[in-house]
Amino acid sequence: MFTTVIAGIEGSAADADAIALAELLRAPGGSIVPTRVQPGRPVGHGLHDAARARDADLIVVGSSGRGLVGRILAGDEVIATLRGAPCAVAIAPHGFASAPHALTSIGVGYDGSAQAQTAIDRARELAAPSGARVRALGIASPPQGIVTPIGISAVAALDAARDRAEHCVAQLNGGVIAHAVDGIAHQRLTELSREVDLLVIGSSRRGALGRVLLGSTAESLSREAACPLLVVPAHASSRPGQGRPDRPASAPAA
Repeated sequence: MFTTVIAGIEGSAADADAIALAELLRAPGGSIVPTRVQPGRPVGHGLHDAARARDADLIVVGSSGRGLVGRILAGDEVIATLRGAPCAVAIAPHGFASAPHALTSIGVGYDGSAQAQTAIDRARELAAPSGARVRALGIASPPQGIVTPIGISAVAALDAARDRAEHCVAQLNGGVIAHAVDGIAHQRLTELSREVDLLVIGSSRRGALGRVLLGSTAESLSREAACPLLVVPAHASSRPGQGRPDRPASAPAA
């Protein structure tokens, strides 16, 4: 669970969703800080600065109510919050506050990387108090254009990816239900999100060029996941560290 949670609010219906998810993920005795970014400041940067100032270990936001065209024209505040966040970020789906929720099943995207291991560790921590099941999914993705090694057929590349995915999930223990599937990562994880109460993934840390060429699984899931999404950076086991108290970006909501 998380001890200090920044809940981003903006005066919309998404505020209640963010607060409800913050309550679900907050540790006993932990605090929730409803935070509205000062007008004129980028929302993502403002929430990041608020997290640093409070030494928070989680930022929670409600999903954007904009349609795809609105996101393209006006920018997506959820995506802006995900990029470069100093701590974990959770996204509540639209309407999350309309019904009570509990953690009985937690899904995790797992590929054997350091960030995936951090996601598994966090999922286990969240599952422990309620005895929730942890389901890990390894995904063998088909080759994608320019990233396919020269001279290697698509079939051979997919077979190799499948072998890697199966090997990764086979290493998991500690009561994790794990299996490997073929497919596109964000599509398969979106399917898993319909079967679990929380989906946890590690952040990819791709640069801007990688996002353009391959897309970002976290950013796609922030729009598509049916359940709350928790994105955990590989360094999330440590606190965000010292912020910049001389630059207060946000203020607690009244």
